[in-house]
Amino acid sequence: MAAITVVEYDPSWPEKFQEISQKLEHYLSSCGVKYLSIEHIGSTAIPGLAAKPNIDIIIEVPDAENVAKAKETLIHEPRPEEHYKCWGDGGIKGRISMKLHDRSMLPDQSVYIINQKDPDGRLLMRGHRALRDTLKMPQHESLKAAYGQLKIELATTSIDGVDYGQRKNPLIRKILRTAGWTDQDIDKKEALDYRIPGDNDLPY
Repeated sequence: MAAITVVEYDPSWPEKFQEISQKLEHYLSSCGVKYLSIEHIGSTAIPGLAAKPNIDIIIEVPDAENVAKAKETLIHEPRPEEHYKCWGDGGIKGRISMKLHDRSMLPDQSVYIINQKDPDGRLLMRGHRALRDTLKMPQHESLKAAYGQLKIELATTSIDGVDYGQRKNPLIRKILRTAGWTDQDIDKKEALDYRIPGDNDLPY
């Protein structure tokens, strides 16, 4: 069983995102990469929510050409000790997954590149935004608390990060329904994830 670390919310996470985002903006702009947004997603983007201490970031670009350019930029443009490694889509369709080459560097971070013209990418982006924005709303404080408690419990009972992520799906479905999603759209989003629990070939 792989160790899953979930910690209480750290108020420094938004600041860490800003620091990483500024570096990403510099790399992309220096290499002429066109991008639409750089967004903080995942649980570290939601004040008060327990989370794995990993800053999740999406770079949304306008087309496939800029996906390729952004990927190459993150591999080659940063200083050697800060450059990224590409892991394909990381087991989830609609994205390019980039991790720091040196995984011991802090803060740990995951950067995902999404093509705005790709239907899978748009659906994935929409899902991340809906989860984040819904749980930020004061009227959904009870949902956020339930999600945080579930994450803490699953961290001790999941066999790895994939199992942990997929066992959150029933509650995530409830959150997305609250955000106005149909079951059909939720099914499509879940189908993007083809990872297999116990497969340790990727740094989930």
